[in-house]
Amino acid sequence: MLCVLYFMKKGGYTIIELLVVIAIIAIFMMIVISNFPKSKTQFSLSRATYKFEQDLRRSQDMAFSQVEYRDSNSNLQAVNGYGVYADIGSLGNKKYIIYADRAPGNEQYDALDYLVDTIDFSLTEPGIVIKNINNVSLNKLSVNFNSSDFQTTIVELNPSQSIVDVVFALENDLTNTKIVSVNTSGLIEVK
Repeated sequence: MLCVLYFMKKGGYTIIELLVVIAIIAIFMMIVISNFPKSKTQFSLSRATYKFEQDLRRSQDMAFSQVEYRDSNSNLQAVNGYGVYADIGSLGNKKYIIYADRAPGNEQYDALDYLVDTIDFSLTEPGIVIKNINNVSLNKLSVNFNSSDFQTTIVELNPSQSIVDVVFALENDLTNTKIVSVNTSGLIEVK
């Protein structure tokens, strides 16, 4: 009989133990839920930054592998490279363009170039903006990867500079930023 009472006493949990476990789980849930909006916007900033970096690499890969551009009628068009164009003044701070530099190329974006893709953060990552573009004049950037000589051209780069920084930020907190750097050697990195 004594053995039966011993096993019955050790076999379950008390109501106090159960309430303590529920309270701990509730506290963890409140912490997670209270930080969710901040975490969501931080992830959005990271996604937008890495998307820009990937689009730069995509342009670089297309240029260096000498991919021919197909227009809307599926006709092959001669190009001298591919690039990325961002202009806070004319496109706004939520858009940039991937372009194909029409042959004979001028190693920068202009109205004659082919539009490969337009990326608009207001549709994909609301609340993210291009805060500024450092080391160039007029907050305008044209990074061109030339397929004929494997050169990287950054238009409007300030004298004595070899790196351009594109600063992405949260629209409601411009101090929370991520930076994509591109240099004239073609190195692309996220900081």
